[in-house]
Amino acid sequence: MYSECAVTRDRTTPIPRPVLLNRRTLLKAMVSAGAGVLLVACGDDGLDPFAPPPTSSQAAPQSSPSSPQADVSAPQGEPSADAPDESSADRSAQAQRQAALPEPLVYIIPHPARQGDSVLLLVEAPGAQAASMSWQGQAFSLLKHDDRFVGFVGIDANEQIGPHALGVAVWGPSGEQLLWQETVIEISAVEWTVDDIQIDGPNAALLEPAIRSEDYAAREPFQSTLTPQLHWLGVFDPPSSGEITALYGEQRSFNGGPISEYHTGIDFGGLTGAAVTAANAGIVSWAGQTRRRGNGLIIDHGAGVYSGYYHLSELLQTPGVVVQQRDLIARMGATGLATGPHLHWEVVVRGVTVNPLPWLRLLEFPDPDQELNPANAIAATNLVRG
Repeated sequence: MYSECAVTRDRTTPIPRPVLLNRRTLLKAMVSAGAGVLLVACGDDGLDPFAPPPTSSQAAPQSSPSSPQADVSAPQGEPSADAPDESSADRSAQAQRQAALPEPLVYIIPHPARQGDSVLLLVEAPGAQAASMSWQGQAFSLLKHDDRFVGFVGIDANEQIGPHALGVAVWGPSGEQLLWQETVIEISAVEWTVDDIQIDGPNAALLEPAIRSEDYAAREPFQSTLTPQLHWLGVFDPPSSGEITALYGEQRSFNGGPISEYHTGIDFGGLTGAAVTAANAGIVSWAGQTRRRGNGLIIDHGAGVYSGYYHLSELLQTPGVVVQQRDLIARMGATGLATGPHLHWEVVVRGVTVNPLPWLRLLEFPDPDQELNPANAIAATNLVRG
């Protein structure tokens, strides 16, 4: 069965933390090192990636001579023996607080990754207040999950293979930076199948790029924001009992033309009216209709993870409704650009459609509660201690 597949991208407004090496500098350093995984400190284009981490005095922000802080600086001359050095005391207290905290441990799962993967970033940092990651030019807050911070990254099926920089920052209870670490995720290629789809009659008009863009614009705002909670529990369930008729990542051309898109989900075959259930717990973020996808529904599972259900004959839930795993949410159909009744189901991570199969398999599921061996943590070479 054919179903329309639009590639999604994350448009979340970046958080202004922290400064990253540009890709040219990073890749140049990686080639020089000849290593599969490279850890470097943050900085601008002039930074030497192999320089030692800055000392606390170098890392401290400097006041401009014209700034208000400079106007209230200590008077010139010898300091009074009775006047305590407040800056030294502050630095000493901050150093003691930082020394009492264990070093944050960073885990990237899977590492290396493949096209279409969902990457789980876990930071074990007891006592820390906040953490963020930077990925492909954007910065995202990580979700605090007990003593961990959790974030997900989606890898597009056609993502460029090779090294991609990922940065992690962690802050302590007083706002002090405990960690800034940058590593490289090596993305490998997947040999996707290529299908030529024959579309004729009224459906042929739905191949127009303008209609595809219209479909994307209608759904994108409802599957690209970050809800700061984890709503789901454990491995996802298949949303249909039907047989899988098409897999994620298939490269598609239409009527003998060039490849123009890929299949962004999994198709389940069945009859019109067959039950469609929630793959996991969440909140319905969108229920509506587009010309290409037909009747559709999107569930927000939290932490930037969404699932989408399309070509439905009937919608049984409305936006804002909380659903539990296996709840009946819709009926299978053949609305939109479809050659017969089926369910097109997809998983979206941070605005990118990813391979749904790992979310259904216990051994591949990106579980934020899994036990981890500290020996597998990505080693930090630039941990900042006050």
